[in-house]
Amino acid sequence: MIELIRYLYWDMSSHWKRDEYVATLLRNVPGDAGMYLRRTWYTRKFRRAGRNLSIFAGATILNPDKVECGDNINIGFFDYIQAGGRVVFGDNVLLGPYVKIWSQSHNFSDPLAPVSRQGSAFEPVFIGNDVWIGANAFIMPGAVIGDRCVISASSVVGRKEYPEGTILAGYPARKIGERTYENPGPGK
Repeated sequence: MIELIRYLYWDMSSHWKRDEYVATLLRNVPGDAGMYLRRTWYTRKFRRAGRNLSIFAGATILNPDKVECGDNINIGFFDYIQAGGRVVFGDNVLLGPYVKIWSQSHNFSDPLAPVSRQGSAFEPVFIGNDVWIGANAFIMPGAVIGDRCVISASSVVGRKEYPEGTILAGYPARKIGERTYENPGPGK
């Protein structure tokens, strides 16, 4: 029991660990009260947070100080965002439930050294305006998702730049369509 108290003491003396405890408690508060508490907490923790930020119950956000959000961002139920390398959201972004966004991974280039000892690689993820990411999609480090893109459920989006208006699906994610504007012509 004394050892547990010692661990808690050291955790509470660390700014990062205290934040982790608070985030863990807020993560599972249900309803509108939970939405309000998470919005208030993360608006202060994010590098930038626009208006109308919604973070649903169960969402886990690591390194929130490296997250930048535009207006009208919806982070879905049980989403997982690892922002160690930076994650930038434009305006009007909708994440379905269980979406995973990673901006860091392990180095593994030295076959003689254990992966756990080779450190991490950090690559930012950029998500444009008016983007919808379907349930259970996985966005990998270095992905650049253009404006008006749609990513189908369970897709794996790799380190690549995706042009605006692209509809992606699959593992790995491939273009299956486009979101285009209809041009009615002059005077219409």
